[in-house]
Amino acid sequence: MSTTPTTVGHGAARVTVTRTSPAIMLLCGAALIFEGYDIYVFGVAVPSLLQHPGWTLSPGYAGVIGSAAVFGMLLGALVAGMFTDIIGRRRIYLATVTVFSLGMLLCAVAPTPEVLLVGRLIVGIGGGGFMPTALSMVVEFSPEGRRNLNVSLALVGVGLGGILSALLGIWLVPAWGYRALFWIGVLPLLILLPFALRRLPESVSFLVSKGRIAAAREQIHRFRLPLELTEIPGAQPVTGRERPFAAAGSLFGRRHLRATVVFWIGTALCLLLMFGTNTWLPSLMMKSGYGISSALSFLVFLNLGAVLGSLAGAAVADRVGPKYVVIAGFCSAALALAALSQQPAPALVYLLVVFVGAGGAGTQNLLNSYMATYYPPSNRGSGLGLALAFGRIGGVVGPIYGGLIVASGAGTATGFLAFALAPVVAALVLTFGPRVPGRAAS
Repeated sequence: MSTTPTTVGHGAARVTVTRTSPAIMLLCGAALIFEGYDIYVFGVAVPSLLQHPGWTLSPGYAGVIGSAAVFGMLLGALVAGMFTDIIGRRRIYLATVTVFSLGMLLCAVAPTPEVLLVGRLIVGIGGGGFMPTALSMVVEFSPEGRRNLNVSLALVGVGLGGILSALLGIWLVPAWGYRALFWIGVLPLLILLPFALRRLPESVSFLVSKGRIAAAREQIHRFRLPLELTEIPGAQPVTGRERPFAAAGSLFGRRHLRATVVFWIGTALCLLLMFGTNTWLPSLMMKSGYGISSALSFLVFLNLGAVLGSLAGAAVADRVGPKYVVIAGFCSAALALAALSQQPAPALVYLLVVFVGAGGAGTQNLLNSYMATYYPPSNRGSGLGLALAFGRIGGVVGPIYGGLIVASGAGTATGFLAFALAPVVAALVLTFGPRVPGRAAS
């Protein structure tokens, strides 16, 4: 059992999460699978796009298109991350899933590279806005001793989406072309949104933080949520109406400033590694002599590493705290990339790619959990959203960075070593992060 006291807004109450909410985990996890698919599928399509008979794409411009989605994620996380602390989690969930699905529809019918770029931008806006909203909901409907694990379980969906994109690419691209991959990204409009409209509640912790105690009780009753709500007699609520963007401003106060800076830099470096490798790993492997099917299979192992690293790390983080688990993840990615630069045997290459995935996307999942458990409900959405928005700068740089390396004619060893710099610096920065106790420490 977990108790999360909240004493802000126009009332004061304690929210007790008795067990994990299956509906929240399902809805957030399923949408994150589609988000991961939508984001990573571009890397699967890049080899085909470079050979498109009418487009004559250069690697540099393909990198720009790849970065468009990441730039869109910056915008989406910036806007939706703040507004989820103002208008609630449910509305932002529904809006962002709609946006990234419509973006994939535009990608599927794009007649020119320029239209494809716009489609990828829209996909990024929806995906970037969705993630901080989903993570806030998972944390707020999870017992404290399972928060890191539940966040990582939900974020496994992103890695599963990446695996799905690579597997479908191996099957669909030779037979149907790359456009078939984009059409799959439209499915949430038909499958997920109707279910979410009926079964997705508003966050009770969010409602309590706004002083809306009656609305919080109504949500618990209507959706039969595994929560208990107890008003605190004699508690003194904050007086006056909260400014609309006070939650975002609080991130830069004395209490949170150092953590905010550390989270922003760590996220930017991790996303540089994550989006750079997901976009360019197949092309780098093809330069090393692998065929397109074998090169795409490395994306399966990269995202498998993200899934395994996220789950294994979360189990440890719930006991000892997430800080040093995140640092260890960055170190594993750096060492694996350095080893890949030495052109090891093929069997070892697959294992090292798993470690790159664990230390890249897997560590980003843990870093998201780290931020979600550190920030309180009153500014959790803003804290996650702004960190992910700033981090997208690294995500924008990653595909362009990789494109420049490929276009320069540098060998694969140079490419791997260049990407290894990001987790090395990130590990150093995270040593200054706040300590969030795990269950054993608590």
